[in-house]
Amino acid sequence: MNKPTAHWIDVPHACLYVEQAGTGDPITMLHGFLVDSDQWDYEFATLAQTHHVIRYDARGFGRSTIEPGRYAHHDDLAAVLDACGVQRTALLACSGGAATSLDFACAYPERVSALIFVGAGYWGRFADSTPAARAFLQALSTFDANGLIDSSLRAFTDGPRRARNEVDPTARKHTETMTTQLFKRAVSYWTYAAQDQQAPTPSTLERLHEIDLPTVLIVGSEDVPEVHALSKELLEGMPHARMFVVHGAGHHANLEAPVQVLGIVQEALAAALVD
Repeated sequence: MNKPTAHWIDVPHACLYVEQAGTGDPITMLHGFLVDSDQWDYEFATLAQTHHVIRYDARGFGRSTIEPGRYAHHDDLAAVLDACGVQRTALLACSGGAATSLDFACAYPERVSALIFVGAGYWGRFADSTPAARAFLQALSTFDANGLIDSSLRAFTDGPRRARNEVDPTARKHTETMTTQLFKRAVSYWTYAAQDQQAPTPSTLERLHEIDLPTVLIVGSEDVPEVHALSKELLEGMPHARMFVVHGAGHHANLEAPVQVLGIVQEALAAALVD
């Protein structure tokens, strides 16, 4: 892989950290909202051998800043692509990154070649059906950083059915490092999420039938029930969606099963080119 280039992009009320590498058809990676763009280390390095890869920290995550003020995540994505000189791209996205991608696909359908989601989420669809998920929401209400780190790992990395020692220790530690960085920040996305973020009206979930794009949904078998339910909703609502279950993986399935998930991603990208 050619050495990645890193730069910052100014957007209203934030400065976004962006990395890109490689040449070829673009693929842009959007991380989940408990981690940062380091979620895609393996995919970024590998796909840069064949594609123009882009990844960035969403506002208030990783190395990106955030300030008070109204914004929409899909507008941030448009700004990143414009700054990188990319008109059309595949989107590889996890959790909250998938929500951004859905909104972007509705707003700018001509700019998306394919959608590939890992543990898809959407605004307001919080998990609350397990004790660990409810503990996370409680910690979020008081912004208890240590409680957020512990409960998020138990709820989403371990999942409802696994003990900590049943999870790949390297994947769990990598997730813990990113989650700790997020919730130990003085100011993060979660500080302003409730009052400053703008979501489309009507919700993109009411417009799924309009997203006429090749779509692949990847779900870890050990992810929370709400993620499985939303993925099924997307599968039924989007005209060209397919779903794959990665057995033995939690919410960030690509971290626990990187080779398997990458294979699904590569097949999806090849199929999108044929289409």
